[in-house]
Amino acid sequence: MVNHETFNRAQVLLKEAAQKRHIETGSHKYQHHYLFSGKIICGNCGTTFKRQTRPNKIYWACQRHLKSAKQCPIKAVPEASLEVTFCNMMNKLIYSRKFLLQPLLENLQVQANSDTHGRLNSLTKRIKANDHKAETLTQLMQTGLLDRAIYINQTTKLEQDTYQCQEKLKQLNGKNTDSANNFEDVRTLLNWCQQGKQLTEFDEGIFQEFVQQIVVNSSNKATFILKCGLALPEKLNKAATIDEHFFRSIIKQRYNDPIKQAEYLYSIIESEGDLIG
Repeated sequence: MVNHETFNRAQVLLKEAAQKRHIETGSHKYQHHYLFSGKIICGNCGTTFKRQTRPNKIYWACQRHLKSAKQCPIKAVPEASLEVTFCNMMNKLIYSRKFLLQPLLENLQVQANSDTHGRLNSLTKRIKANDHKAETLTQLMQTGLLDRAIYINQTTKLEQDTYQCQEKLKQLNGKNTDSANNFEDVRTLLNWCQQGKQLTEFDEGIFQEFVQQIVVNSSNKATFILKCGLALPEKLNKAATIDEHFFRSIIKQRYNDPIKQAEYLYSIIESEGDLIG
């Protein structure tokens, strides 16, 4: 029989070993064991996806669907399909960086500089004005020029207004922090895209750097939530092949006729020249 001291020591050793492997013990044992662990969410029920090993393939499945299809209809998706779709998404961002990411970065900067600062200054001035009014009321009351009941009533209103202003300041500062984080994350993404190196295979490091979460909406559609705040829907590529010239496929889907394809491509070059290349 194992005594109490030996058992406790064994638990400590197991926990240390799990931490070395980046595996948590308990109900979330394998939360960080795999790259996609904890990152894939069901778009229907919100449940985290679970890794499944099938013959010659790895799948990720909604845990409620695994219990019963009645609980959630979202079927499992192949890991390879998620990897390829991620590559295609990143390649799209490389291709469209000048007309999508560059304006986004500029707009975030303009928003941070103009919108919030004026409101912050206004609220700060209002708090200072309330403090000055409160001091004046105190002086009037102390010199006997103001009734105590009126003093209490007026100072209470000023305190309430100051409190509301302080709460608004906290909210705005929180938004400022979020906007600043988004700005930095978009800039990092744009800098990577500007290198122009399209993905020809899945890269774990790039995935970890830019992706916050994947929401699986159906067996053939997923939305990639990027750390910069962008939510980008994508069709899951069942063929598991990376399309290095995705824009040609888009044009072909829109126009079957070769002449129309060429005309459409020309219109893009003419009106959105920065989009090409």
